[in-house]
Amino acid sequence: MILHDAIVRLREVSTGAGCEDGDLRYAPLPAHHVCRYCRGRCLGVEYGGRVAEISSPEPFSARMLLEHLFDAPLKSEKTRAAAAGALTTAAGFLMLTRKLAPCPTVNFDDCLEELVARCVGQQVYVIGDDIPGVRQTLFVEEADLVIATGDALLTDDCLEEVEEARSLGKEILLLGPEWAGTAALLGMKHWCPYGT
Repeated sequence: MILHDAIVRLREVSTGAGCEDGDLRYAPLPAHHVCRYCRGRCLGVEYGGRVAEISSPEPFSARMLLEHLFDAPLKSEKTRAAAAGALTTAAGFLMLTRKLAPCPTVNFDDCLEELVARCVGQQVYVIGDDIPGVRQTLFVEEADLVIATGDALLTDDCLEEVEEARSLGKEILLLGPEWAGTAALLGMKHWCPYGT
């Protein structure tokens, strides 16, 4: 699974740096919004002074060592959201990504307009919620480009679709701060032009 691959890579790049002893702190951020390509509410994840803001179906408060992520089973939406947040904030701490939070809502329309323009002339398969204005195909095999929304990392079905697209060698574009750490760690394409 893509999240497990990113966790393995994080372990590789952080080995020997003492990162595994660092605390991850999770807290709901009810006054903050989430990316337009996600559902749920904002969950803040802090590590080493960096804070990632991602969407979660169940924002929660917790504290754990980064090393506990390395063997986490990731069987629920809540644990996958926790892992995605940890990957993004740790990648931010390691300077692998600068995108840790969604863009201001004033940029939502610009982001969508630019994404639609990026997809012109291509058959696009979307994993997650539909994206208005993007010409979509019904089958991943027919796609020139596969787009995975932030919510795609939460469910077994969507994660299986991401794995299918990877196995087919499709170009994959990961959307939003939920995917920022995973994309940076795995060298995958990421779309978050106005993220902060």
